[in-house]
Formats: sequence, structure tokens, C-alpha cells
Amino acid sequence: MSEQRVFKAVVGKEGGWWNIWVPELDHVTSTRKSRKIALYTRSLIAAVLGIDESSFRVEREVVSDEEFERRYTEAVRKANA
Repeated sequence: MSEQRVFKAVVGKEGGWWNIWVPELDHVTSTRKSRKIALYTRSLIAAVLGIDESSFRVEREVVSDEEFERRYTEAVRKANA
């Protein structure tokens, strides 16, 4: 049996929204409800890659909204350099 691919999701709360960023795919989504984070993350990855939601694992890292913004902004700068 092969190991499932693992994606890392960085999650930060800003105001009433939970922002979810998957750096490997450079895509972001958000939800108002914390219980929907896993669902939205899996749906985002599956949609971007065109794969089944059960074919991978997700590791979540919850960070402050400032840390989320810092990491995301840094990634955007690097991508545009």
C-alpha cells in the first residue's frame, strides 16, 4: 500500500473569518465556522488537483492572524520576484 500524500494547511483567524492557505498549491479559501476548516481545506485541494478527497492527508497549523498575513505576504513576494 502506498503512502498518502500530505498537504500542509496554514490557518489563521481574522475578524469573523478563518483563512486557510495551502502553500504547496498557493491557494486560499476561508470559512466563518471553525468546524468547516477541514471540509473546506479538503475540497480546495481536491478541486485544484482534480483528485479524490480521500486520496490525501492534511496537516493543519493554526497561527495568529499576524503570522498568517506575514507568511502569505512573504510567499506572494517571492512568487513575484
